[in-house]
Order: sequence, then C-alpha cells, then structure tokens
Amino acid sequence: MKTQQKFLEFNGKNIVFLAVEGTYWIALRPICEALNIDVRRSRDLAKNDPILGPEVSIQALQVVKKGQKQLRNMTCIPEKFIYGWIFSLRSDSEELTKYKRTCYDLLFDHFHGTITSRKELLMQRQEIDDQIHHLKKSLKEEDAKFKQL
Repeated sequence: MKTQQKFLEFNGKNIVFLAVEGTYWIALRPICEALNIDVRRSRDLAKNDPILGPEVSIQALQVVKKGQKQLRNMTCIPEKFIYGWIFSLRSDSEELTKYKRTCYDLLFDHFHGTITSRKELLMQRQEIDDQIHHLKKSLKEEDAKFKQL
C-alpha cells in the first residue's frame, strides 16, 4: 500500500515522502531545493555512493505545480539514509551549513551522552560491587561470631 504525506517544511519547501510497505521514500529534489544546492550533482552523489547507490529508487510522487496536482517520477532514498546523505553533501550553501552544524550538535549530544551515561553506569556498578563486598565481609564476620557462641 502506498501513501504520500508531507514530510516536513524547510525554507518554504515541502519535503514529501512516500510510504511503501513500511519504507519511507524521501524525494531528493525538494531537499536540494530547500538547501539551495545543485540537484543533479547531489543526486549523482547518492547514485554513485557505494552505500546509497543501491538504495536509490525512482518513485512516483504527487507534486503541486501551479495549483494542480501531478504525478512525477522522483529520485528517492529511504528515510534511514537521507540524513547521512544530506550530511555528505558539499556546498557553500548557508542552509546546508546550518543543517550540518545541527548534525554535529546532535551527534555530539548522542555520543557524549552515551559515553557519559556509560561512565555513570560503571561508577554505579563499582559502588554496588563495593557494597556487596562489604556485606559479604560483614556476613562472614557475623557467621564467625555465631560459630564461636
């Protein structure tokens, strides 16, 4: 079953996706237009990429031109890959630079949070291990006292 919805709006451009059997296909052209980057070069980057290339697909998406809905075949990739594709683009576009800066922030927050959380978990585990050690020692001492009685 195919359904089409507005994905998001960026810089006045509607980024649409097409849902096909649980995969969300994102059109590349509207993203390039919203980021103010060359569509053909960016699309070729995806097609020639060893990871993205096999994922590229032409999907029929509904677009609105001059108030009329039309079906257009558009180059798409699954949502799973869209963010990495955008991050791999090269351009002096302010919009793209802003997007990439946001990506760097998100990646840092994710991995720094993961590392910080892991460090905190390891510290908590050490505290618990210390408590267990002290409890076992106390039990042995109590057991020894009980045996003397």
